[in-house]
Amino acid sequence: MITLKIIRKIGKILRGGAGKKEIFLGMLCGVLIGFNPGVSLTLALAILITLLLNANMAFTLLGAALGKILCLVLAPITFHTGYFLIHKVGLEELFRSLSNAPVTALMDSNVYALVGSLPYALIIGIISGIALGTAVIRIRKKMLEFDQHAIIGKTFGNKVSRLLLRLAFGKSKLSFEDEIPKQSPLLRKSGLILVGSIVVIGLLLEFLLLDIAVKSGLQSAIAAKTGAEVNIAKAHLSLAAGKLEIKNLQITNPDKPTHNLVQIETLAADISVSDLLRNSYSIDLLAGSTLKHDVPREHPGKVYIKEKQEEKAQKSTEEKHPGDTLDAYFAQANDWKKYGKKAYEYLQKRSANAEAIAQGQKPKASKEVAVADAKTLGYLKTTADLVTDRPAWVIRRVEIDNVLLGGGLPSHQLKGSELSSHPELNGKPTSLSITPDGGNQPSAMLVLRFDNPTARHALSVDLAGIAIGRAFQTSDAFPLNIQDGQADIKVDGTFSSDLLDLPFIVTVRDLKADVEDGQTVMGMDSEIATEVFSSIQQLEIDGTLGGSLLAPRVHIDYDKLSTNIKQALVAAGKKELSKRANQEMDKAKDKLKRQADEEIDKLMESEEVEEAKTKAKDAFKKLF
Repeated sequence: MITLKIIRKIGKILRGGAGKKEIFLGMLCGVLIGFNPGVSLTLALAILITLLLNANMAFTLLGAALGKILCLVLAPITFHTGYFLIHKVGLEELFRSLSNAPVTALMDSNVYALVGSLPYALIIGIISGIALGTAVIRIRKKMLEFDQHAIIGKTFGNKVSRLLLRLAFGKSKLSFEDEIPKQSPLLRKSGLILVGSIVVIGLLLEFLLLDIAVKSGLQSAIAAKTGAEVNIAKAHLSLAAGKLEIKNLQITNPDKPTHNLVQIETLAADISVSDLLRNSYSIDLLAGSTLKHDVPREHPGKVYIKEKQEEKAQKSTEEKHPGDTLDAYFAQANDWKKYGKKAYEYLQKRSANAEAIAQGQKPKASKEVAVADAKTLGYLKTTADLVTDRPAWVIRRVEIDNVLLGGGLPSHQLKGSELSSHPELNGKPTSLSITPDGGNQPSAMLVLRFDNPTARHALSVDLAGIAIGRAFQTSDAFPLNIQDGQADIKVDGTFSSDLLDLPFIVTVRDLKADVEDGQTVMGMDSEIATEVFSSIQQLEIDGTLGGSLLAPRVHIDYDKLSTNIKQALVAAGKKELSKRANQEMDKAKDKLKRQADEEIDKLMESEEVEEAKTKAKDAFKKLF
């Protein structure tokens, strides 16, 4: 049935009803629509203009299908072309103005693939429109010649032929010659009414389906930045009140798809409609509750970043027993190294932009950075950074309650100020801190100073009571298995992308460890070593984290550490010896008591005692 409809549609076009102009406009507009890489104001305008013009809808759909296929196939080419058009031919300021002005900011004129697709879409649309329009007119003329032929006319005049023609071309009372249009207007007669109706219906649907659109948009936007699946249970945007509410936000960890990188139960923010028209956001307060990290997902999330299969296999193996072996410990260190690389790239970019702005210049685009983003996010989603006078988004204040850090730590409150997409344009330092519920002293505080290119960023940490049970397994040369214990960590220093200066003190308390049977540690057999190391009450490790974010170096004060270990072991040894001495004394006391009891029992059973008992009984009888 569908095949018959397609045949009739093609037959109707060939027979008449669509002129060369309508076919050309249909193909051109369809290809332009298909080449749009995403949903934006540009796509909406392309559809509305198509409806306003007298374009043939069948060829519009055909052109849209062709354009979408080519959009996906030519994505790398359109990306590089877009980069060239935006940054290399003197049009950067034009695209910058479009990207920062109200309404036009919604056209996605900063998307490389969209800008780069325009010349290809125009060329392909024009060529295919002219070619198909010319081909249809030629076929139609041939059909007219057949229709006017005397013998063929008689053949087409019988009932069987008319039935076949109706099946192929549909019902029509006109001849081929009558159905060939002579002239058609450029604009559709009912175009304005049609466009107006669609705009009204679209606005009505947008109003009714606003929450669904916001939810989908937020999921896509965050996923484009993180490279992994994002889930939102519910999103509600009130334009009248300017409020945005989000429930159960889950962001998949791209390096560990079975877990969420971040999971937040609720979020609420103030949104300005004028900011939405500029595709930017200025939020005075972002409030939320119950933030968790590294939370297992019900189902593994999708990862959009390409990874090697062997890396995935290695990670899946490590996840079965995380932290049980030294190899797994180093694997975790490699993961932290990846985070360090991302932080390095972020700090480098922001610092370079801050220096350029301080010198009165505009940040320069980097082809290497754009290509790296394209490989991570995809060629169709990568955008040019064309922000000028203010950040694309800024959050003046952040307050999130019930932050669960794990590791035996209490619930915390996350506070932040002046978070933004472009902190170098904000003019104020960015700060983040986590404070225990009911406390005043932050457990950790981070201050980023992009507002001053000469200032260094600061980090302070004061975390107590971190559980370190089964944190790692030591080497064969020192076969000590740490089973339980707690650690206090203090860090207070400064850093940049190229230089870390972060002194730290790690205090290990209540250490519980064991040594396998038959192994010796520092000359002690397994039983004694287990008891001694499990008796260590406190051990301090002093050092400094130096180097750079790409190549961090841990410097330990080994002289002080050696002294601390000796003191801790001596104290533990004294405690263990005292414990053993007390145990021996208790054993001796018990032995003496048992011996005394035995002697008393023997004495009580002797003849002298029995004679004394008899005399005492006789005396009591005489008295009473």
